[in-house]
Amino acid sequence: MKKKILFFVMSISLLLFVVNGLRYVYSTEAPVAPKEVKPIKEFKPENKIGIAHTEIFGVLERPQVIFDHQKHVETLKKEQQGCDACHPLDEWKEFIFDFPKKVKGKDEESVMNAYHDECIGCHKKRYKEDKEKTGPVTCGDCHKEENRLMAVKYPVFEFDFAYHDNHVKKLKEKIGKDDCSLCHHIYDIEEKDETLALVYEKGTEESCYYCHDLEKKRGPKLTAITRVAAKKGLDVQRASHLQCLNCHLKYEKELEQKKERKKDEKAGPTECAKCHTGKYKTIAELEKIPRPDRGQKEMPFINIQDAKMKGVAFDHKFHEKNHKTCRGCHHETLNACKDCHTLTGSFDGKWVNVVNAYHDVISDKGCAGCHNLKKSEKDCSGCHALLPIMDVQTKGPRKETCDICHTGKKYLLSTYPLSVAGLDTQKVKKEVTIKILEREYEPSKFPHLKIIERLVKTSNDSKLGSYFHRKLDTLCDGCHHQSRAEAEVEKNSPPFCRNCHSITFDSQNRNRPKLIAAYHNQCIACHEHMKLEKGRKCEECHKKKAVRPAYSLKPQRISIR
Repeated sequence: MKKKILFFVMSISLLLFVVNGLRYVYSTEAPVAPKEVKPIKEFKPENKIGIAHTEIFGVLERPQVIFDHQKHVETLKKEQQGCDACHPLDEWKEFIFDFPKKVKGKDEESVMNAYHDECIGCHKKRYKEDKEKTGPVTCGDCHKEENRLMAVKYPVFEFDFAYHDNHVKKLKEKIGKDDCSLCHHIYDIEEKDETLALVYEKGTEESCYYCHDLEKKRGPKLTAITRVAAKKGLDVQRASHLQCLNCHLKYEKELEQKKERKKDEKAGPTECAKCHTGKYKTIAELEKIPRPDRGQKEMPFINIQDAKMKGVAFDHKFHEKNHKTCRGCHHETLNACKDCHTLTGSFDGKWVNVVNAYHDVISDKGCAGCHNLKKSEKDCSGCHALLPIMDVQTKGPRKETCDICHTGKKYLLSTYPLSVAGLDTQKVKKEVTIKILEREYEPSKFPHLKIIERLVKTSNDSKLGSYFHRKLDTLCDGCHHQSRAEAEVEKNSPPFCRNCHSITFDSQNRNRPKLIAAYHNQCIACHEHMKLEKGRKCEECHKKKAVRPAYSLKPQRISIR
C-alpha cells in the first residue's frame, strides 16, 4: 500500500512539472524586458566640474553635483578674493587645487560633511551678510535629478612643440636666459633612501608623462620614481594643474602689479575650456617649429658593439619633424634605444633585445613597426596591404632590404627618382588584355603602363618610398609578388599570373587562390585600400557580352562502379 501511495505522489509531481514546463514554452505572454538604462549624456563642460567621488561613495544615493567653477571665480574676483578662498596653499605659498580644504578622513561621512560645511557654510554666511548672490543651501538645489545621467568630460590637452617653443621664448624674454628647471625636474631617489626632493640636472630633461603617467607600466629605471609620484597622488592631470596653473596665476599677479603693461602682454589661461579645447595641431603645422634641444645629433650612427650587422645612419632630424611627440619612439626615456635594449636583452629593457626593439613589425615604437604603419596609408596600402605582416615575420626580410639600412656608412644613401622612360614598350605593354577568364563578360583591358606611372609618382613623392624603392622592379613586386628578376631569362618580362594560379582550385596548394580570385583580390583590393572610387564594379572592367553563351541543362549520366 505504501508503495502505491509513493508511486501516486511521484506521478502527480511529474505531471505538474511537465504541465508547467509546457505552459512556459507555449505562453503567449511576452517576456519582461529588463529596465532600459539610458546612456550617459556627455555635454560641453564650459568650465564646469562634476562632483561625484564614486571611488568613495560607490553608487550614489543622490545625483552628482555639476559645479560651475568659473561662475564662482568671477564672483570672488569681483569681491577682491582669490583662489585661496577655496584652495589651500603649500609650504612654498603655491596653490594645492584640492577641495574641500579640511577633510578629516577619506570615508563617506567625512567627505560629505566637509563638502557641506564648506559649500553650504559659505552660502549661509553670504546670506547673513546680505550678499547679492548667495548660492543654494538645500539638497535638491545642488543634487539635481537632471545631473544623474550627465558626464563632464574634457578633451585631453596636448602640450605640443609649438606650446613648448612659446614657453621657452617667453621665459627667456622674462629672465634673459634659458632655464629649463622651472618645469623639468626629477625626484632625487637614492639607492636605499627615497628623499622625495626635486632636483634638476641640465641635459636630462624628460616629458612629464614618463614620471606622472601612473596608469602605464614602467621599466625598472622609472618604477621607483613613479612609485613616489603615486604616493603623492601626482598623476598627469594633477601634476599639470599644479605646475601650469600656479605659474599662470603667479605671472598674472606680477602683471597686475606692474606699472607699465604692454597691450598684448598676458599670462597663460586659467579657465578649463581655454586649455581643453579639443583642437590639436597636425604634423604639417608643427613641421617648422623648433624641437627641444638636448644635444641630440641630427644624423646619429647606430652601431652596436659586437653586432654582426653593419651600422645604420639614422636621420633623427627628419624623424623629429614627422612626429608630434618624442614619446612616439622614446617610450621610456629620451635615452638611446641601445642603453636599455642590449644584444642579448637586459633587465632594464624588459629582456627585449636590440634586434627586436628595432625590427618588431607589430610594435609602433621600432623602425620596422613604424614603417609598417606608414605602409597602411592610402597611397602605400594598395601594394603593401596585400603582403601580410605574418608573411614578413615567417619569411624574414630579403637581403636587398637589409643592406639599404645596414650600410655601415655614417650617411644616408643617395636617392634618385624612378622613371618609366627606359622601359621596353615591346615587352612592357601599354595595355594588357586579359581574356583567359572570359565567359559572361568581354575581355578586360588593363592599363598596365598607366598603373606603373602612378606607382612611380607615388614612390617619388614619398621620402620613405623613394629611399626603399631604389629600383623599378621593386614597384613591380606589388603585383608580380613571387617573381624574381634575377632568376628570369627576360628580366623585364615577368611571368603571367596564370603561371602560378590555375584556373581551377589547386588542392595541392590550398593557400594559393585560383586565377579568378587572384585577379579580383589583387585589383579590387588595391582599389579599396587606395580608396579609389572606380574599378569596383564588374562593368567598369568587363563589358557585358551582347549574347550570353547558352549552357546545356541536359543532365549527365553518372556511372558509379
